[in-house]
Amino acid sequence: MLAIRGIYDGKTITPLEKPPKDKMYKVLIAFIEEVDDMEQLRNFSAQTSSFIFWENAKEDIYQDYLPEK
Repeated sequence: MLAIRGIYDGKTITPLEKPPKDKMYKVLIAFIEEVDDMEQLRNFSAQTSSFIFWENAKEDIYQDYLPEK
């Protein structure tokens, strides 16, 4: 079993980590605990590697607009 973190805002589920690709999976969605306020939400999302893509040069779209050296 593989588990990734995510946030449910009452309408949609947003994964905070990359889900596995190229294979079909059965999925279990479990609502662990209610987030009481926005501060808790920010703290929760900061604990994950949701911004790890920033370390990937291919994801740096702003580099496309910089003059070449």
